[in-house]
Amino acid sequence: MSNSPWVVETSAETFQQDVIERSKQMPVVLDFWAAWCQPCRKLGPMLERMANQFAGQFTLVKADVEQVPEAAQAFRVDGIPAVYALRNGMVVDSFVGLLTEPQLKQWIESLLPSEADQLVQQAEAVEKSDPAKAAELFQKALVVEDDLVAAAIGLIRVQLALEQVEEAEKNLAKLNERGYLEPEAERLQAELHLRRSRVSGGDLTALEAAVKQAPNDQAARLKFAEALLGAGNYEPGLKELLTVVEAGPGPNRDKARQLMVDAFKILGEGNPLTGTFRRNLSLALY
Repeated sequence: MSNSPWVVETSAETFQQDVIERSKQMPVVLDFWAAWCQPCRKLGPMLERMANQFAGQFTLVKADVEQVPEAAQAFRVDGIPAVYALRNGMVVDSFVGLLTEPQLKQWIESLLPSEADQLVQQAEAVEKSDPAKAAELFQKALVVEDDLVAAAIGLIRVQLALEQVEEAEKNLAKLNERGYLEPEAERLQAELHLRRSRVSGGDLTALEAAVKQAPNDQAARLKFAEALLGAGNYEPGLKELLTVVEAGPGPNRDKARQLMVDAFKILGEGNPLTGTFRRNLSLALY
């Protein structure tokens, strides 16, 4: 067994933590091998040397197929040595058999975070505690790699946290020029839309009074609901929007439906409000 901190011998009990969970923190190279496999005996020491050379840039996890048969089956291993690279819980590359040491080094280097990736990781690490510093790091990453989507989305996210709405809108427009948005970017787009709906406390009170005075005025109710969402009051805002949808067809209903969808994107699928109001919206529409 290796004494290197960058080489891990896994087992059936620890495989999930050693491989999947660890890959969410750093790249993992997973080596399926067996003691009776001659090519494995050649490749194994090379992989261990690489793990030590790169000293913490990735972890080598060694998996004896006879000790972890279920894991080998899950990875569809039909020949060994079988080597898989994982990042963020997902397989990103693999090979079966032997490589020369230069080929192996090149393969590993292709898995490691680039300079821009490292800047993004640094930015994400300080995003909550120091959004201004995170914005600086995301911008540096974009200088190094101007089409790095993770950096562009991260920058928009911290700009919103810093109330830099116009800058965030400009950067989101750049992403939109590609003709599509990632789910996280769609969520930020929805949040930007609602940020534009923010009103003062006094104005919110006035909008609520207008709804009470004319409960059948769906346009007034829509404005009140949008202001509630903009203030982060999602549950009462969604209730008001659902009332507009239930009132029947028309432009107010269409806008209310879209605002509810925007709110779902911001809240996320795991939020109970999303599940409840999505079902209620479906019943109201169909």
